[in-house]
Amino acid sequence: MSIINNKYKLSNKSGKIIKIYNTDKKKIIIIKRENIHKIFKIYLRGNKQLEYKNEIKGYSYFKRIKFFKIPKLYNHLNSKSISYIELEYIKGKKVSFFDFKKVFKKNIRLTKTISDTRYINNISVFYEHKKNKKLIIIENDIKDYLKKKKFKLNSKLSLTHGDFAHYNCLKRDNNFYVFDFEKFRERVFLFDHFNWQYHSIILNIGSILISNKLIFRNNFLTNVILKYIKFLIYFKFKKILVNYKIDKKEFTKIYLFYLFEKQSILLFDLKFVKNIKNKILTRKLIMMIKKNIYFILSNEKF
Repeated sequence: MSIINNKYKLSNKSGKIIKIYNTDKKKIIIIKRENIHKIFKIYLRGNKQLEYKNEIKGYSYFKRIKFFKIPKLYNHLNSKSISYIELEYIKGKKVSFFDFKKVFKKNIRLTKTISDTRYINNISVFYEHKKNKKLIIIENDIKDYLKKKKFKLNSKLSLTHGDFAHYNCLKRDNNFYVFDFEKFRERVFLFDHFNWQYHSIILNIGSILISNKLIFRNNFLTNVILKYIKFLIYFKFKKILVNYKIDKKEFTKIYLFYLFEKQSILLFDLKFVKNIKNKILTRKLIMMIKKNIYFILSNEKF
């Protein structure tokens, strides 16, 4: 029997409630039972069945391969009335943007190679691009760009966290823990590496370079910064790229695929963002990514 009912209330046996807070799509409950703190993560809105399943798959996969430390998964339930997971509570400190190497210590595990066209089509189907005409246009523009530039026809994939960033990590003692695996999915390899660097930088820059009326303040400066960030990410992971025999041209393609899927994720989730401030920040991030995509497509030189 579930210890949480379909009204999202804990039973008497679950323990003492320490804190409850809500996000756009989830309810988080911290409880204490027999001197052990636990977290109940309840999926309320959005594609909750998919996110629940992704979370379970993510915890299972990363526990097995030990890329990084993760909280213990004590229990989980998925039914018509409720979906939740019960996790170890990590009472830790925030992790810095500069702690990437301390968090992600192991080499990437490739899962397979897939044709570029099929990969783009998979993104389109998964994130329901047919409901968004603007995304269909971007998708077709990327396909035309790939044909003109004559890249290699295939891309390497790996299983990814999907929202790998410092805000989804905590440090306790000398250990770094990663959580929130609801975006777990097979993607172009280095997706998580790029996201750690790109998301935080662009989110902060976008909040400055784009007004609250969603207008770019300075297009030239924005393009200069986007070019610099691409250089930064390339040289940050140059050792890995060389190891997998990926030159600057192929890096541009992988980077483009990252941007395209990142934009798809944000647009897919935007309808569930209720907080006005967060919605504006997300829209700014989407605008920066779109500008970044077209900066590359306009034959931007490395």
